[in-house]
Amino acid sequence: MKRFIVLFSLLFTVYGSAIDLFGNFSLSGDGVFYFQSATPSVKNTLPAAQKGFGEVLDLEFEYKGGFFSFYTRFHNGNGSGGDKVFADYLFANVNTMADDNTDDNYDLKLLEAYLSFNFFEDRLNIIVGKTEPLLFIDQNEFANDEISQFIGKPFVNNVFVDGEDLYAPILGFNYSFKNIEFSGFVQSIERYDVVYNGILWEIEETGTHKFKEKLFTGFQVNFKTDFKGLKGNYRFFVYNNSHPHFRNNADLYNPDKKPNTVSASGFGLSFDQYVAENLGLFARFGKSYNRLHDYDNFYSLGFYLGNLFSSKDSIMCAFTKINSSSESKVKDEKHFEVQYRYNLSENLLAAFDYQYVQNLKNYPKADLSVFTIRLTLFF
Repeated sequence: MKRFIVLFSLLFTVYGSAIDLFGNFSLSGDGVFYFQSATPSVKNTLPAAQKGFGEVLDLEFEYKGGFFSFYTRFHNGNGSGGDKVFADYLFANVNTMADDNTDDNYDLKLLEAYLSFNFFEDRLNIIVGKTEPLLFIDQNEFANDEISQFIGKPFVNNVFVDGEDLYAPILGFNYSFKNIEFSGFVQSIERYDVVYNGILWEIEETGTHKFKEKLFTGFQVNFKTDFKGLKGNYRFFVYNNSHPHFRNNADLYNPDKKPNTVSASGFGLSFDQYVAENLGLFARFGKSYNRLHDYDNFYSLGFYLGNLFSSKDSIMCAFTKINSSSESKVKDEKHFEVQYRYNLSENLLAAFDYQYVQNLKNYPKADLSVFTIRLTLFF
């Protein structure tokens, strides 16, 4: 299966983009091939440097009609890069490209399959099926796509919006009225039980869904701007995930006292604005409630600059600070990422990426340097 998808990607990188199968049906996708190395500054107490290759392969099938459309995406991939070891030492991981991969196992997964119904000249869009909540909230023009933009988690999405079952049954909508856009979703979350395993209390999967029992909900308002052709988006969203979570300071080792659980809720901002034809700025902010983590808010800032040396290249740069809560003993986690991109052809994008992470969790004097070379094929 892996070889078939790789060959398929290469062929259509050379011969064209999406394939029109028949009528309103089309086939498209992408293949990402990367090398990543992650090296900690402290070597006697942290794992050794990690390096290796990985792949991310997606195949998309779509039907577009006048009243409704259908979309489905199959995923196949392998490798996790620096996250294989260092994800346990970070709040925000450094390789979101591999979030859907099964490490060392090329599993073919059906990640998304949904119907989309269009009303009022496409101003209202209703989606039902299987997809992720981030289709409806926290989008960003310059920092939202790990296969063609930033790779580190803080520059792809809000670091606190991370549902336990992202690809699950969902009902969502988008509605546009002039320069304001509303969107939201209600998603069914897999049921979990709180059990004592002989050592500590843990949240255990049940493998079942009850739509009215466990829900992940969110709502967003987006104010769209256009200053003499320079477009921008200013989004505000709220969310609540009723999946049970332990508080950060919960006692999980007392077998006679079952710890209380709370939902995960918060709000976020996601702004992007072109300030020149080839220059764009972006910013994010997120706040988490109910003391679920050592951290309770974050912000990120960055820019995109196109046509750096030619019409085919661009550079992206960003910084984030994940602030620890007043009750936490860990230090603020800081990320910096810079990426140079070059379009080798219409369907082939090369990128050279560097990330620097300061203050690893429980290792405040340790830093992490991450280098990535990425090749993305679009078809």
